[in-house]
Amino acid sequence: MDNVAPTRMQLLAHKAQIKFAADGVQLLEGKREALLKELIERAKELRNLRNQLHKMGRSAVATLAIARAVRGTADVRSAGVAARRELQLDVRTEKVWGLSLGAIDRHNIVRTQSQRGTGLLDVSSQVVEASDSSERMVEQLLVCAPKESNLLIIGEEVRKVSRRINALNEYLLPKLRGEMRTIARVLDEREREETFRLKRIKKKKADAKAAEAEGGAA
Repeated sequence: MDNVAPTRMQLLAHKAQIKFAADGVQLLEGKREALLKELIERAKELRNLRNQLHKMGRSAVATLAIARAVRGTADVRSAGVAARRELQLDVRTEKVWGLSLGAIDRHNIVRTQSQRGTGLLDVSSQVVEASDSSERMVEQLLVCAPKESNLLIIGEEVRKVSRRINALNEYLLPKLRGEMRTIARVLDEREREETFRLKRIKKKKADAKAAEAEGGAA
């Protein structure tokens, strides 16, 4: 308040600033509510996808163990070497409430046995099943990964918006309102003083006029 001049212009400016800040709080609260709704929906979706991923992981481990037990580690490793490849992934972003969220477009994650470099006659059914289970798990992992990252981004944005709301509600608005009350009080005091001063001047003029009238009569 030390740097704020107690003038009517400052009073009007503070009223405008308070309205602007209050409107900002309302907009931010709306954004936070929408982000929280988005966060909850995505969290539910991710929970279901994770549950599926865990099931696929257990299935992949089990089928791999069976393949090793039936065909031996060497055969399984040989099939793995033949099936080795680089994944074809396209990473893109999408805008949600101004946030850049990631997405992965996947291509041919789960392959046929011929696409893996071996035919059905070259490997056992146990190895084929282990390969299928592993690739399904990898595909599900690629579904979950960007969604988990996006969830963290949205959660961080919710925290940022909450901090801005708190700063406005707990610091800026109380400060502006306090300054406005002080300015209004000073202006009221000045107005009362000015009114009192004008009354005194008016009274002096009236007294002087009355005295002049009495002197003329004498």
